[in-house]
Amino acid sequence: MSEINQQNIANIINAQGTSPFVLICEHASHYIPTNFNNLGLTEQQITSHIGWDIGAQALSEQLSALLNAPLILQTYSRLLYDCNRPVTELSAIPEKSEETIIPGNCNLSSIEKEARARDYYYPFHRSVSQFLDQREASIIVTIHSFNPIYRGIERTVDIGIINDIDPTWAASLTAAAQQIPNIKVAQNQPYSAADGVTHTLQLHGRDRSIDNVMIEVKNNLIDCATGQQYFAKLLNNLLRENHP
Repeated sequence: MSEINQQNIANIINAQGTSPFVLICEHASHYIPTNFNNLGLTEQQITSHIGWDIGAQALSEQLSALLNAPLILQTYSRLLYDCNRPVTELSAIPEKSEETIIPGNCNLSSIEKEARARDYYYPFHRSVSQFLDQREASIIVTIHSFNPIYRGIERTVDIGIINDIDPTWAASLTAAAQQIPNIKVAQNQPYSAADGVTHTLQLHGRDRSIDNVMIEVKNNLIDCATGQQYFAKLLNNLLRENHP
């Protein structure tokens, strides 16, 4: 844990924002401390989608400003620990991501795995919980991005709106977003709760009985400033006009 203190595990932006929405971006960064030796990967691999959600942080920051909403960013690569997975899930410290082996995650002892959770998972979610404890009411929106091609198959959806158990608000958002020209939106695509991607929603939304949703945007649409600005405005209007 020698370099963890160089950054906060959770970076809270616009903490005093007055919007009822609280944005969370669990895969904002591809940062890996030097003592991990890049987990045995190249810089190109780390900065690809396996290391983070491309464009998600910039999109989230712009959406935070437009909504005047607090934003909580996880500041380390999901390759060290995927904070959108429970400690019981093997993929929380992935030995393989898509077709890429992660050498620095292979053959870890139980003590090493517990240390990763202690250093990354628990501090991040503790920060989220403490922040939500200070607010009278909140609506959680997690922001992610996804690859346009996965295992050789092109994904045709541009925005996915994903729910945990209760589909009501996600269905309403999806129906509204499907009226936007030239954008393909679907509910529970390209992932759904069945894929184990709603851990943050469960932990901080369902367990608090507050409205929550996960938004996924195709990463080649938000890998530049123009796309980030466009989709931040689109999501700002969508969320403001379809308040739960």
